[in-house]
Amino acid sequence: MAAFPITEPSKVATDRGGALVAQLQHLQRALQIARVCFRNLWEILLERVTDRRKVPGPLRLRLLLEELSGSLLKFGQILSLQVDTLPREYCDALLNLLDRVPPFGREEVRQIFVEELGKPPEELYREFNYKTLASASIGQVHRAVLHDSTVVAVKVQRPGVQEIFRRDAALLRLLVRVVFWLRLRSLYFLRDPVREFNDWLGDELDYRREAAYADVLGRNARQTPTEAIPRIHWSLTTSRVLTMDFLEGYSVMEYLRLVEKQEGSRDATRKGEWPAPGFDPPQFVSNVINNFLSDAFRFGIFHADLHPANLLILKNNVVGYVDFGIVGQLTPEARRKQIQLNMAYAGGRTEEIFSAFLNICTFSKEVDLAGFRRELERRSRQWYREPAIAGESHFHRSLTVAMIDLLALCRYYGLLVDREMIKYIRSLFLVDGLVSLLAPGLDLSPQIRKLCDDFLAREAQSKIISRGAGISFLADLSGWLLAGPGQMLRALELIERRQARSRALVGGGSEQREALRVRALAVGAVWLSLAIAAIAGHPAFSVADISFSGYLFLAFLGGWTVWLANLLRRLARQ
Repeated sequence: MAAFPITEPSKVATDRGGALVAQLQHLQRALQIARVCFRNLWEILLERVTDRRKVPGPLRLRLLLEELSGSLLKFGQILSLQVDTLPREYCDALLNLLDRVPPFGREEVRQIFVEELGKPPEELYREFNYKTLASASIGQVHRAVLHDSTVVAVKVQRPGVQEIFRRDAALLRLLVRVVFWLRLRSLYFLRDPVREFNDWLGDELDYRREAAYADVLGRNARQTPTEAIPRIHWSLTTSRVLTMDFLEGYSVMEYLRLVEKQEGSRDATRKGEWPAPGFDPPQFVSNVINNFLSDAFRFGIFHADLHPANLLILKNNVVGYVDFGIVGQLTPEARRKQIQLNMAYAGGRTEEIFSAFLNICTFSKEVDLAGFRRELERRSRQWYREPAIAGESHFHRSLTVAMIDLLALCRYYGLLVDREMIKYIRSLFLVDGLVSLLAPGLDLSPQIRKLCDDFLAREAQSKIISRGAGISFLADLSGWLLAGPGQMLRALELIERRQARSRALVGGGSEQREALRVRALAVGAVWLSLAIAAIAGHPAFSVADISFSGYLFLAFLGGWTVWLANLLRRLARQ
């Protein structure tokens, strides 16, 4: 006879009691949200009825989310990235959300360390300052010193925050279901940010994820001298404790506040001395742009929260980065599309902007491509200075204005921007905002154009000199050698005749001269390929220990050199 597991009554009661408490907490939080929202709706109604001074909508939304605090405040920060669905003024207001809550106490900090690392912080660090440097809804930051004298910043997660955030995430998912059930089409845009918020919870609430992102960005930054990423100390990092190097420097936000407070003070704003040695605002902003585009294009992963509070001003205009909770990623295909869009935009060519922007969009049922194109041509004339300087376009309006125009056109004419592009576009907005704050008047188009050109040149060079290209070339060379010179000459002759015939049909002229030119071009291309292979330094062609295949290769290259010289001499005579 089968035996059935017997559950103790006390355990059942405990489980039921815990579930009841959780349901009551959900209800309590839902009632708090409803109370705050209804109060704000009532105030809006009174403002409209009495026609008294109104609180702007973006500011009201920001204050509402700050009052609700917790994960809804973080949800507001994610909403600030939805530049394709929310108006610009709302995104800017939500970007300035203040995540400031009272710090939790010393004993709670000690308890978290014991639970996570088995020891209190006094035993893990040579020094640990319990006074917080910053406190937010998820956790707080302390300054500490390792036993090897390394100064570090330690993030400690707030007790119980995971349950609170998951509870609010469940309420947001319920809100989305209600919106679609009631068919409130104006709020359908909430579905994507709520989904993104749920994905973000897994990253932000586990400090190991943030540490992993910082680790990857740090390895990539070794190739960029203007970028500083704090090193992660994995032995002192868990899901609720994160230890990284302490970057000494003013944040851009602190710098802007102090400059505003001490406007006109010679000591406060003297170039090259404050806030860091060698500080030059335009150069610092250029470094931010270079770091961002280099990370995005070369590695496909970039810091996507370039808020002034997350950027530190270090010596010689090096940019320090903190807070890696929001990181963007681009697939190779997305990188290629963004490079095309950036080059088209920086070049000021409307037709190329139209084609490149369509590559990062999907179409709704109501799409109107003809209308989108007409309006793009009209608006783009306002973005650039006329006439072009030295044949190159330069921005007349900010990058943000142009991107906002494009996103507004997308909404109006039924185009939907790919989700993986949104973080990138929002980061461009933040970079452009830094330009207006630190270096007004700086034209981004030459720098964007140069960075894209450099990336494409580097990519082409890596493909030409890559191992795969070398193997492909050696395979072709083997085929040529096996086929013999006669087969190669016949192939060149066919190319020559076909090319000469097409030239004669188009414009006539000297057929013999055209044929000779084509032959010289083909032989020159083969000669250049052989020369590159020799210069690459394959072991077979080493001067110190040259093999038989190396001698054969050099003899073959010499024959092609003589042939090319003869062809060029004959061409010069004609």
